[in-house]
Amino acid sequence: MKKNLLSILASICFLFSYSQVSDLNFTYEKEKIGYANQVSDNLRQSAPFWSEDFQSGIPTTWTNSTAPWAYRGPGTPPGSGVGSQGAYASNSTPIASPTANNGFIIFDSDYYDNNGVAGAFGTGMYPCPHIGDLRTDMIDMSSYSDVTLKMNSYYRTFAGQAFVDFYVNGNFNSRVQVHSDIATNDATFTDQVALVRVPFSVVGNSNVQLSFVFEGTSNVINGFSGYYFWMIDDLELMETPSFLLETVDANHGGWEVGYATTTGFGIDYTFKPLTQSAANPYMFELKVANAGAKNLNGIKMNVSVNNAIGSQVFSSSSDTTTLAILDTATYLANQTYDPATIGVYDISYWATSDSVLSSDTIQMQAVITDSVYGRDYGSSDGDWRVARDCGGLQLLNIFDIYSNEQVSSASAHIADYSRPGSPVYAVLYEVDTTQSPWAFIQLAQTDDYNLQAQDIDNWINLAFKPAYSIFPGPHAIAIGGYAHPLDTFGVSTSGDAEILMSRIQDNGCNLGTQAFGYWYYISNTPMIRMNFGSTWPSTISLERDKNVRIYPNPAKKTLTIESFNELENDTKIELVDITGRVILSKVYNSINKISLDVDHFESGNYLIKITNRNNNITKKVTIE
Repeated sequence: MKKNLLSILASICFLFSYSQVSDLNFTYEKEKIGYANQVSDNLRQSAPFWSEDFQSGIPTTWTNSTAPWAYRGPGTPPGSGVGSQGAYASNSTPIASPTANNGFIIFDSDYYDNNGVAGAFGTGMYPCPHIGDLRTDMIDMSSYSDVTLKMNSYYRTFAGQAFVDFYVNGNFNSRVQVHSDIATNDATFTDQVALVRVPFSVVGNSNVQLSFVFEGTSNVINGFSGYYFWMIDDLELMETPSFLLETVDANHGGWEVGYATTTGFGIDYTFKPLTQSAANPYMFELKVANAGAKNLNGIKMNVSVNNAIGSQVFSSSSDTTTLAILDTATYLANQTYDPATIGVYDISYWATSDSVLSSDTIQMQAVITDSVYGRDYGSSDGDWRVARDCGGLQLLNIFDIYSNEQVSSASAHIADYSRPGSPVYAVLYEVDTTQSPWAFIQLAQTDDYNLQAQDIDNWINLAFKPAYSIFPGPHAIAIGGYAHPLDTFGVSTSGDAEILMSRIQDNGCNLGTQAFGYWYYISNTPMIRMNFGSTWPSTISLERDKNVRIYPNPAKKTLTIESFNELENDTKIELVDITGRVILSKVYNSINKISLDVDHFESGNYLIKITNRNNNITKKVTIE
């Protein structure tokens, strides 16, 4: 999770083709696996002394606030398969906790303010500003001197904040902020495990209460407070283990520290042309935290890269350091990696120390292309309106250029509400970072293109005729529109953006307090790509992996893989544990449905990999 800022409120498997790369299935989803198992491994000798998984709802002895925490369970409307119902929370994905199916709790700030209706700010049942405060009954900690609260926590914020408050004998004692690294418009992993160290002024007492507080009043951004949600499940109080190493975030662009050795910004690119990779190879970084009760020595990060068929093509590690209790640090791998061929690459990050064999693992993917440069995740999680009644705006992404190129076209994903016939254009800019604010110098602009019916909720290409030659340094691709009495089109967004790297130009819509034409930065990434070559590439098409189902998840005895289309000859199915060890591998031919016996495997998180000539699909599964 990048520490992004947002100057104004903004409101991944897929199939794509480009030039010489065709029909690759690609999942760009940063996943964190194995942490719950690691905590359990450290605590086999000491079971939690208090727990709550909300199987029976919110306990009646707990105290809820006026704007209440709500229970999602098998029999509630909505049920445990639904997360936030707000208009701006991006999706309704629920928390991915081990016991999510039997119920979890949510403070749905977004929904409480707008009742699920876009633009209806302040019309909900509990409008912002508001506070969600859920307090437990009394818990006895008198026998313990160092206690950690472990919980599954899925959290997204705009101007809200998450806290755990502690009370002793009914009186407020202390407050600990949860997910303080999650910045505006950012979110945790859906299966995030959060650890909260109970303050030493609290432990040792017999009458302790925990209060889970979504604070949607004190933090105000551009006039907005609150938003979006906080989901919690599987609470456990336990003695703090002596040694516990947690991964916090990972990237392959060098955003945290590696950028200092290059001329660029260190951005993560989901799609990176061979030429740019050769001039600026992948730099791998991992941020880790010492969550244990003792200092950790000999800490280092580790990274491994596999190609699309699962063969390791690169590995590296960092220098070792010492990490004090509750400290965090970012580690940079000693070697960089320049892939030799186009395709999808799987990246795994983890940490080790003298006292901890392995932390949890963060996994992500990246694609090396022949011509496509992109930062989006491939599937839409929001949008920005571009052609509006108040003005014709421009929306852009900034790209590091490390070698000479010819920009042949721009690609953009058009939002699903857009109107056919709306004129759209693309602009190529050079970015002058020596000025304050940064200056965007126009180099080329495409002809107007009128959207067709088939372009809605789809990709379009806009050609620069002729292709425009650019040189090393920051450049940007913008998609623009024209003022119209109706909002006529928008551009989809996908994933978080590094600070300053994505912008919207306000041409009359008063998005902020700056003058007409000001470029405001946003923290979500527009689905806008830069394409290289003397000719523009074939149309990019995207489809989500709706044709593949893996169920039940979690699984106890049998895991079923079902495809609406017949899986072709030589389809390899692999089950991979959190250490990267392949524990099951089978090849199937021309079959629609596969059942795997998983009853004899240990409980925990695994990866299912489906690989054949045209597909490389990776999904996380849980075995109970």
